Order: sequence, then C-alpha cells, then structure tokens
Amino acid sequence: MEQGAFNSRKGKCNSRGIRKSEYPYRRELFYKTLLEVFKPKIVPYIERLYKVKELLSLSGIISAGENQLHHTVRMLEIAASIPDKALEAMKITGEDLVAGVIFHDVGKGKEVDDRVFDPSMVRKGRAPSYLRYYPGMNWAEWTVPFHNHIGASYQLANRYHCSQKVLEAVALHHHVKIRPRTLNLIGDALNISSIVRLDIFHYNPAQYAAPGNNLAQVIAILDQMCAIERKFRGFSGLGLEPKQIEYEVVRDLVIGITGKDDPRLDVLGLSLTGKESVILFDLRAFGSYVKMHTEYEVQNMKASILQLIRTLVRVNEEGRERDLVALIGGDEYAVVTKVQSPVILEEMIDRVARVIKLKTGFRVRAGYGIGRSIDENYHHARIQAEMLKEHRFLSE
Repeated sequence: MEQGAFNSRKGKCNSRGIRKSEYPYRRELFYKTLLEVFKPKIVPYIERLYKVKELLSLSGIISAGENQLHHTVRMLEIAASIPDKALEAMKITGEDLVAGVIFHDVGKGKEVDDRVFDPSMVRKGRAPSYLRYYPGMNWAEWTVPFHNHIGASYQLANRYHCSQKVLEAVALHHHVKIRPRTLNLIGDALNISSIVRLDIFHYNPAQYAAPGNNLAQVIAILDQMCAIERKFRGFSGLGLEPKQIEYEVVRDLVIGITGKDDPRLDVLGLSLTGKESVILFDLRAFGSYVKMHTEYEVQNMKASILQLIRTLVRVNEEGRERDLVALIGGDEYAVVTKVQSPVILEEMIDRVARVIKLKTGFRVRAGYGIGRSIDENYHHARIQAEMLKEHRFLSE
C-alpha cells in the first residue's frame, strides 16, 4: 500500500502524507506567508482572492512580460491605496472596486501567453453579443485574441454574482472613455504626476471611446498605471546590486512614475521628501564619439563618467543624505540632491564639468531644477540645459 493511502487514529492522509486535520493549520500558514509579502493595505482582501479559484490559473500566464496573477495583486495594492473620500466622490464602494480588480482579467488564458503567442492570430473582431448590451460596444475596437478574455471575465464575474456596476466595469475596462474628473480624482488620491496622467488620458483614443460608469474608468486607469510601471520597470526586483537599484529608481523618479515612498529607497538606506533638486548633465558631441568608437568603448565611457559623477557629488555616505545619480538617456546624467541653494548647485555643476573635461575630454551642458517635485525639477533642468546648446558650454 502506498504511503499516505492509509487510515490511522490521527486521521486520514492524502497521497502526500498530509492529514486532513492539518489543512486549517496549513491554510493559516499560507495566509501568514502571504502577509509577509503583501502590503498591509491589501490584507483584508486576501480571503476574497482565495475564494476566486479561477485566479490561480493566472499564475501560469505571462503576458507582456508580467505574471498575470502578479498583475492582479499589484492592481489590488494600488486600489487599496485610494482613500475612501475619493471613492465616495465617485460613488464607488470599496467592495465593488475590489471585485472589479479581481475579476477584470480573470478570464485570461494561454491565447495571450508570451511563450505560446502566435502573432498571425491577431485580427480585428467584434465584441460578443452579450457585451454589446453596453453602449459603445457595438462599434468599439475589438482585437482578437487580446480582448477575448473580457467576455470570459465578464461571465465569471456574473457567475460569482457581482453587482451590475462591477459587471459593467469588467466589460468596459479596455474600452471605456476616461473622463478628466475621474482621472484627476484618482490622480490626486494616488499622487500621479501630470506626465503619467496625460499618458493615460491620451492612450489609444480609438479604443477607449465607450461611455461607462466611474468604476469602469477607475479599473481602466489602474490597469494602465500597471502597464506604465511595466513599461518602465518601475518596480524591479530588490535583489539587484545597489548601483543597479539606484540607476532604476533615479530614472523612475525623474520620469515621474514613482516617488519618495518607493521601497527601493529603503534598500539603498535613503529617505526623500519628494522635493529634491535635480541636476542634469548632457555630454557635448558624444554622438561623434559614438561614431568613431566601438560599442564596448562607448559603454565603458558612459559607465566611467557615471562613476566619476557619483564620486564627485555624493556626501555623507554614512547617513541617509547622499545624492543619487543615474544615466538617464544616451548621454544625459541626472543627480537627485537635497541641496536647495542655487549657489551650491552651480558650484556642484562647475566642479563636475571641470573634472569630466579633465578626465575624459568631454564638455558638458548642464541645468538644474529646484523648488518643485523631482520630475518637474528634472524637466526644468533639461530645458535649462537645452537653452545652452546654441550658446556657451560649461567647460574649462
């Protein structure tokens, strides 16, 4: 007789030797493990996730480079951060919001899995008849197989007796027209930068054109926020080398897709206020250097200048006050610093420009932004540096 297929005084065992009486304990252990990983704000919703057994299949699907169960959980994390006041203004209940997030992609299958996806299968289609009940879905842009999951998700949500608002949100989350008021309420609640808001608002207007309720719009906004994070890899693994983490977090700070509460800052042992100044260094004539040198030499020069700037600007290495530095574009370097004095910022720029010229022969254009949010300061620094293109260059 196989081990586990027996009865004993302590109860029956399954094929793996786990007694049925142990399941409640193991379920408790399962939850305890999840609590060590998830943010506290989504703890109240873990039981809800557990009850929708179809969600488990998403763990085996990778679409656009992201595990789809992770995508749902990440959306839930963001949704849980929306204050009740904002939801009340849109007449959305927390329960409906959570249900909309849980069910919006639950119908996804292998047809969108990156590992088996067949581009030849992509074609224009039409929404299923039961979705054409909603205004706009008769003529909405529908692409097979990317939108196939909407119908399956809708049917599953209906099977779980979701409210009509949730069903509409699931049906329309890829097609609803996002209104400025809804976007601004969510944007203000989650501190979304103006750049990201514009990206969301203007994304694929031919597809996002159907009228829909506020819940559908919020689900669409959260879905696009996750797509933007994924595109810029705003939340990469924390197992990277510190310099690589610094590179990514600075890039995301100046783009505006993350802020002072980014968990990677804790890994780096840093704290920010969100109002740090930004210095931009732009290498002059680097394009000519690229044409005359091998890729190895080009990348080596970029890395050398990055390390050079790091050694010149950072202060108080032992505390949480040092500057952050990263290569942002092909030949642009950004420094995020707590320095708020224009005089000191000019001195920092002059010092870095002198040493780069001395060590590498490159001259630099530079600018700085001060007194605003980090992404706005970066934008101002770039404008300031651009204004120097036809005029003088910082050099010695």
